[in-house]
Amino acid sequence: MKVLITLSGGLLQASYLDEEAAKIDLEIVVADYDVEGTDMNILTDPTGEPVIVWKENPLVESAYAEAMFKMADKESES
Repeated sequence: MKVLITLSGGLLQASYLDEEAAKIDLEIVVADYDVEGTDMNILTDPTGEPVIVWKENPLVESAYAEAMFKMADKESES
């Protein structure tokens, strides 16, 4: 089961699930502590820190994600 999270400049760009993760309806929950200037609802995490929390809608069956999963597999083998 694999999940790919893409970031750029510290911002979440997209999330991807492989087929196995999608079959079990794996959820991706994002906790963002960079809350300054946001218009989103700021919550308080269990340690008392301000945080924005949301469920991400992942992409499935992505050729890009599959290629990235393969890259990660090769990297871990070396």
